[in-house]
Amino acid sequence: MTAPHQPASTEPGARPRRPDAVAIATELWVVVILGQLVAFIGQYPSLREAWDRQVNTLPADTPREELDLLNSSATLIAVLALVGLALTVVSAVLVLLTRNGYNWARIVIAAAGVFLAVNLVFMIFGEVDPVWVMVPMVLSGVAAIGASVLLLRRESEQYCRDMSEHRRRPAPPPPGPPSGGGHGYRQGPAPWTYGGGQHNGGQHGGGDPYSSRPHPNEGNRSRGES
Repeated sequence: MTAPHQPASTEPGARPRRPDAVAIATELWVVVILGQLVAFIGQYPSLREAWDRQVNTLPADTPREELDLLNSSATLIAVLALVGLALTVVSAVLVLLTRNGYNWARIVIAAAGVFLAVNLVFMIFGEVDPVWVMVPMVLSGVAAIGASVLLLRRESEQYCRDMSEHRRRPAPPPPGPPSGGGHGYRQGPAPWTYGGGQHNGGQHGGGDPYSSRPHPNEGNRSRGES
């Protein structure tokens, strides 16, 4: 049974739609990171023994202060914490980049999943102490190989190509100022111009607006009659 086809977005300039294969693969990598982190913490006794063997191989003229520092449990815990944090951060960043359509990150994550799956096979036929560490390792290994299969599918590769083209497109220009002086107000009627024609009497309630003004010679006529 194949996955349902997801039509690409037809809107110009729209962000390509993330396929289910990429979404599920990045979610599986959350299981991978958590499983590997639990297994890494659970292997502390074995890592402690390996650390002590390396310290015992140091030259005899090694200063006493350096030996005490290397034999301290706090030193080993600090080193393991830094290593675990670095691996977790790098893995999380690669997963986020893959989810956002970076093709090189997709290839690295897929290759890392194959490496974890192969490493799991060697761990199964080897000796793991303590034995319960195999449970998170098996879960993370199965999730890693499933994520790699999904990331190597054609729709995952096509999504990364579409996202690469989408990032290369120039940003759309900002919208221009609105009409009407840029304030968004509606312009009123045009002002009346003198000598530009007669007003419609119906628009002003009837009659000429200058009919009530006295004639310039009306005063002279009244003085002459008196």
